[in-house]
Amino acid sequence: MNEPSTASGPIAFDRLLDQKERVFRVCMGFSSSYEEAEDLAQDVYLKAYQSYGTLDRPELATYWLLRIAKNTGLDRQKMRRRRGELLRSWAETALPAVTRGNDPAPEANAKLDAVKAAIRRLPGRFREVFVLREYGRLSYEEIARTLGIETGTVMSRLARSRKKVAEAIEGRSR
Repeated sequence: MNEPSTASGPIAFDRLLDQKERVFRVCMGFSSSYEEAEDLAQDVYLKAYQSYGTLDRPELATYWLLRIAKNTGLDRQKMRRRRGELLRSWAETALPAVTRGNDPAPEANAKLDAVKAAIRRLPGRFREVFVLREYGRLSYEEIARTLGIETGTVMSRLARSRKKVAEAIEGRSR
């Protein structure tokens, strides 16, 4: 494998590793388990390393990396749907393993399942904004730069996605 081709390539690429927590959180938003999010994050960094030499504007490397994370997560979801796999809820894999009969808070698990299901049903452009904000904890400006859209569009999509998630949860609780 080739080193990144810029004069300060390896050093500059090391700075992208400082974003590993953010990358992982974004991957978690597109994953059905902690382990899958770890795998996605590794894929993100592998893709970034392989194409780092093609990055035209190193000052935008963080946004470029987060865009790779978003696209890698969306690609994994598409692949899963094509295979016909059922998505396991994040709650079942991210919470400590307990049998449902001994689960101390089945209502909390049901609500978390409902939230994850509502997020999965969001149209792609709303889901990506929601995940970048709520999981990745990116600012509106960072989301706008990552997705190449206006800040107002981010705010609008985020408001609509939150409303759709709330409506989906409200509809299930009745």
